[in-house]
Amino acid sequence: MEIKKYLEEKANLALTVRLLKIVTTVLCLALCINSFVLYFVYKNERVVLVPPSVSTQTFIAGNDASDEYLSAMARYIVQLGLNYTPITARAQFNDLLKMFNSQSFPQYKNVFYELAGRVESGNVSSAFYVTKVKVDRANKSLIVVGTLNQWTQDKKFITDESRQYLIRYRIDNGFFSILEIKEYKEGVN
Repeated sequence: MEIKKYLEEKANLALTVRLLKIVTTVLCLALCINSFVLYFVYKNERVVLVPPSVSTQTFIAGNDASDEYLSAMARYIVQLGLNYTPITARAQFNDLLKMFNSQSFPQYKNVFYELAGRVESGNVSSAFYVTKVKVDRANKSLIVVGTLNQWTQDKKFITDESRQYLIRYRIDNGFFSILEIKEYKEGVN
């Protein structure tokens, strides 16, 4: 009788071991599948942004962004760089400089600090009205078309003309940075 009980316990233990091996194998397989799915999700992760000024969804993922995001950034950049008064110019230029790439920063720091000094000493105000933003993904550039109005404190117009500005940019791991801003003339640049 003891032998029969012993053989039953041995058979039960063998089945338990077999069941535990199967459960362990299934759990390891599920862990591997979960790891691959998480890796795929991580590599294809997108952050969806809907700022108040944009009526459509925009995205920035890795080294790419949607046209809507690039257009919104172009409008924001020209708003900081071309819409100013003597009181707001220096603060806006400092905010704009934070967006520049580290290689371009020293050059544009001098440019915008000199411009802020001239704006403050000459009491010049400026407004740029954007009419069109062209996105060129191949060259990683944005062309902003609009009308630039500049005037002095006593309301004398300095300029009231159509202008185009070229913004070269880079997106690294979801971070937008400016490489270059300059006035653009078709066929010249």
